[in-house]
This record gives sequence, C-alpha cells and structure tokens, in this order.
Amino acid sequence: MTDLHAVTDEDPMPRHARYRGWLGSVALPLASLLGGLVLWELTVRWLALPSYLLPAPSEIALVMVEKWAILLDQARYTAWAAVAGFAIALAISLVLGALIAASRTVERVIYVWLVVFHAVPKVVVAPLLLVWIGFGLKSSIIFVVVFTFFPILVSTVTGLRSADPELLLLTRSMGASRWQTLRAIRLPTALPSIIAGVKVAITLAPVGAVVGEFVASNNGLGHMLIQSVGNLEVPTAFAAVVLVSAFGVLVWYLAEYFEAAVIPWHASQRTRED
Repeated sequence: MTDLHAVTDEDPMPRHARYRGWLGSVALPLASLLGGLVLWELTVRWLALPSYLLPAPSEIALVMVEKWAILLDQARYTAWAAVAGFAIALAISLVLGALIAASRTVERVIYVWLVVFHAVPKVVVAPLLLVWIGFGLKSSIIFVVVFTFFPILVSTVTGLRSADPELLLLTRSMGASRWQTLRAIRLPTALPSIIAGVKVAITLAPVGAVVGEFVASNNGLGHMLIQSVGNLEVPTAFAAVVLVSAFGVLVWYLAEYFEAAVIPWHASQRTRED
C-alpha cells in the first residue's frame, strides 16, 4: 500500500539537487573569491611588496573602513551617472533599432554612421566631448551613453530581424499592421537577443562613468582614482576600484534576474547540468 503521508510530504526537489544548486551558485564562487583574496594577501606579505606598488586586501579593507563616507559619496555620483546614461542609451538604442529593422532606407542612411562612430576609439572622443560639453555630470552621462548604446542597438536589430518569416507572412495575410506585428511577433522573438545586449552594455555603464570622470569631472570614483594614483595613495585607488567592480557585479546580477523573470521560457534559462 502506498504511504499517503510520504507522497503528500514529498519534497518536489530532491535534497541532493538543492544542495548541488546552492553549492554551485553560492558556495563555490564565494570559496573562489576568498581563496583568491587569501592568496593575494599571502603573496604581498611573502614578497614584502610596498603598498604603493600592490597593497594587500587587508590594507584596502582598512582604507575602505576609514574613508567609507567619502567613498560612498563619490560612489553615489558615479552610480547616478551610470544609471542615467544607461537609461538614455537604452531608449535611444531600442527606438533606433526598431527603425533600422523596419526600414532598409533608414538602415542605409543611419547604420553606417553609427558603425563609424562606434569604431572611433572612445579615448579619442573624450577630449572632444570635454570641449563640446564641458566639465560635470553631463559629460559623465554622455560618456556612459557612448559606451553602452551600440551593443543594445546591434542586439535589437538582430533580434527584430530574427522573427519567423512564415509567422510574419501569416500576420500580414490576416491584415495586421506593422505595429501589431512588432508587438505580437517581432518583439517577443527579439527579447532574448535584446536582453543579451543589455547585459553586455550594463556592465559598461560604470566603465563609461569612470572614464568620463577621468576626463571631465571633479567628482566620482573615477576622479578619486586618478587623484589617489597621482598622490601615490594606491590603497585608496584600489578601494575605488573595488567599489566600481562591486557596482558592475551588482548590475550584472540585476540583469540576470531581470532576464530570468522576463524570458523564463527561453533555452538559456534551463537548468544546466555540470
């Protein structure tokens, strides 16, 4: 006879599967991070490296505690520039991507200029943007837009053009408008590609903000980093780098959660077996 209590109380996910999931997603990355920090600490102490050359993680942590208020204030400035610039880039890329995917004429007129602009090294553009826009938050935001819009644009165009031709013919035969076709067929098909471009671009947002602060700002973690290196305060510079990296990791995982929530049906969201 079947044990009804065992059936009703059975865990839908086996204990070993939950353990493996926790081990793979949390424990192993954390152990790898801690192991790398310990190795770094031991290497610095064993070789007796001076702090102006390579500070130990413990020294960087101490500086972060001592200067936490200043670091946090500068991080807010950098984060605001990164978020604002990325939002602008996202809006521009989606609109331009939809226009380019919908019209060959628009593609022939605009796309080549966008490719040329993207091919120009950002370091070359930086002094020109400084002359045109000046110092301040606006320059940092523009740098973020320049760094982030192209990956989203390319992924949007690619995704919108990857819709099934037979479905497109079917919707046209049923009298659907371009807007209805875009909303019902092209956009759902393009979502995985668009989100992939967003994930690439969102990690470039803090990079663009920091580069903008290198050139055209008296605030932010980028300015603090340049100033610290100039004064040979290398632990402080590393502390700024840690915060920038932490922000990049945070927005990456936010994009990962957004992807899982928006396209849970996609093949990329299936459980991967080692």
